[in-house]
Amino acid sequence: MTQVTCGICNDSGWEKTEKEGKEFLRKCKCQGLNSFVRRCRAANIPDLFIGAKLNDFQLKGHTEHLKPVIRDMKNFVSQYPGVQEGIILHGVVGIGKTRILASIASEIIKKGHSLDVFYIDWNDIFRDLDARDSNNFRDYPVINELLNRMKNASLLLIDELGSVELNQWIHNNIYHVLNYRYNIKKITLFATNYFDETDGERPTLTQRIGDRVRSRIYEMAKPYHMNGLDYRKYAAHL
Repeated sequence: MTQVTCGICNDSGWEKTEKEGKEFLRKCKCQGLNSFVRRCRAANIPDLFIGAKLNDFQLKGHTEHLKPVIRDMKNFVSQYPGVQEGIILHGVVGIGKTRILASIASEIIKKGHSLDVFYIDWNDIFRDLDARDSNNFRDYPVINELLNRMKNASLLLIDELGSVELNQWIHNNIYHVLNYRYNIKKITLFATNYFDETDGERPTLTQRIGDRVRSRIYEMAKPYHMNGLDYRKYAAHL
C-alpha cells in the first residue's frame, strides 16, 4: 500500500477550498515543499540536512563562541549572489561544519538560487574520479560529468576537504576545477577537519591537499576557525 504523505491533499497536489458556496481547487502547500526537497536533492545535499537552517544552530552552551561565525554565514546567505569571496571552515570533528554548509545551501536554494548549487563530499570526489593508478578502469564520461558540474556550479560546496590524501591524478583534476572557478570568479565554500598549523599530531591542510591547491584556496575563501565540543555528542546528552 502506498503511504500518503500529505493529509491535506492526499498527495494529489491540489487542495479543495470553498468560496461563496462554490468549491475550488488550489495548489496544496505540499507542492512547494516537495519542489524544495527536489531542488535540494538535485544539489546533492544529504537528506539528513535538507531544510537545515542557520538559526537552528543554537545549542546553548555549545555554540556561544561560534556566534560570530554563524553571523557571518547568515550575512553570506543574505548577500548571495552579490558576494565576492568564498568561505573555508576549519574545525574539529563533529563541531557542525557539514550542518553549516548544508544550511547555507538550503537557505540559498529557498531564495530561488537553486539550479547552480552543488554540494559534494571530498570522499565522493575521490571515489568518483577513481584514484587507481591505472586509467584502464576509469569511467571517463562519469568523471567528466562530475568535473563539469563542479566547474560550472554558481555555488560549489566541498565538505571534508582533505579527508583523503591526493595522488597526482586527483590533485591535477582538483586544481583544474579550482583554478577554473577562481579565474571566472565563481564562489566556492569548503569545510575541513584540518588547520594550517599542526598540533604536533595531525598533519596540516597543506600536507593533505598539496601546496598548489592550498595556495589557490587562500585566494578563493575567507578562513573561519571553529573550535569547541563535538556537536553530535553534546546534542545526544541534552
